[in-house]
Amino acid sequence: MKKTIILTAVLALLFGSCRKESDYVPYIGESHKLAYNTYEEQFTFLWKSISTGYVFWDVDTTDWDAVYSRYLPQFQALDQRYAKGDSVRNDDLYNLYHGIFGNMKDHHMSVYIQNIHPHPADSDNIVTIRPGREEVGQRDYFIEYNSSERPALLAFLNDIESNGYTVLAHESGSFVFREEAISSMVTYHYILFQLSDGRRVPYLWQSMAAFTPIIRSLGDGTMAGDGAQLLDHWLRAITDTPRDQLAGIILDNRCNNGGFQDDLDYLIGSFIKQPVEVMQTRYKEGPGRLEYSQWVPYHVRPNKKYFRDITAERIPYVILCDINSISMGEIEPMCAKAALPTAYTIGERTYGANCPLQPYTDINLNYGGPFGDGANLRGHYIYTSTFEALIGGRVTEGIGHTPDKIVLRKDHNGSFAPQLDAALNYIANY
Repeated sequence: MKKTIILTAVLALLFGSCRKESDYVPYIGESHKLAYNTYEEQFTFLWKSISTGYVFWDVDTTDWDAVYSRYLPQFQALDQRYAKGDSVRNDDLYNLYHGIFGNMKDHHMSVYIQNIHPHPADSDNIVTIRPGREEVGQRDYFIEYNSSERPALLAFLNDIESNGYTVLAHESGSFVFREEAISSMVTYHYILFQLSDGRRVPYLWQSMAAFTPIIRSLGDGTMAGDGAQLLDHWLRAITDTPRDQLAGIILDNRCNNGGFQDDLDYLIGSFIKQPVEVMQTRYKEGPGRLEYSQWVPYHVRPNKKYFRDITAERIPYVILCDINSISMGEIEPMCAKAALPTAYTIGERTYGANCPLQPYTDINLNYGGPFGDGANLRGHYIYTSTFEALIGGRVTEGIGHTPDKIVLRKDHNGSFAPQLDAALNYIANY
């Protein structure tokens, strides 16, 4: 997730490590140690890098020193096996690193590690651990076909009228956008629902949080420009519909896998008159495990182009979220709840990847964030959060957002309709 704020000042706390040797990694953001002679060397480098650069040591209960003591002999044993002519299977390496990383707090984390002496029977030499996916898969409302959730949601939205909903307008599309070094595609559905009493409910589903790059292209004739027209129609339906005709607003963040933090200036900023603090962030500023910068507030800014005072007019703003609302997909409803009295969330407890990543920044991030070779997966690549965030006074990494009203798809044979029905019923009876 891209952030645009600049953090300042220093708050040096006590070092978290009790090991005798220094855990200092001079510049974790440029760790070019990617070739190893032994498994012990690889494990030791990764252990020290995480000891220095992991941003959740104040809330993660993993005993990192015990990890070192327990697993070092096991990697030494792998080296002894290889020295005797026995190649190491990927499963053996996976089991060790899964024990190390599998229960960590960071739900953004993905760990890619190269097997330096692979067995000929293995098809590749990369093992992958994603602790967030592990935890989410153990929740009692997880459904086995979660991986196909987005296509199923798209099919539901494409056939929304045949599912019995009254629709006055329906626009959808997938649009390519480019922002700095990021190039991707985002899909939107704008629907204007009509309630039985004739009032309207502008609805928007977004596959990721990409308002910022899409809306900037409004009118330039590109695919992104077409997407901006669609977003403009949703926002105009909100801001221009007379009060007696506007029943409420729905933002659907189900199956939303994250995106741009500046989107808050559209999704919340369109409804506020003054900047509103919605979270605080900090980052690793030294090699000690608890050596952080100070907490710095992040404010949503009022939108100058689109505005409606939904608080004064008592217009309900419902945000749908589910187990696959990730990163900005779950930060948006959390921040809306913090900023807007009429915001209300419906669905499932979200994924839990709540803290920002930042590939482009003016901050000198020497001691945290992703490191390694993400392009070629040589040696290792560790994708991990850059910032820790306080939202609602809590660090919710690994927990996610619990909606005001729980409506589980698992309780309805995987159907998406009950969550949308709950949103429309809440608005109709508000």
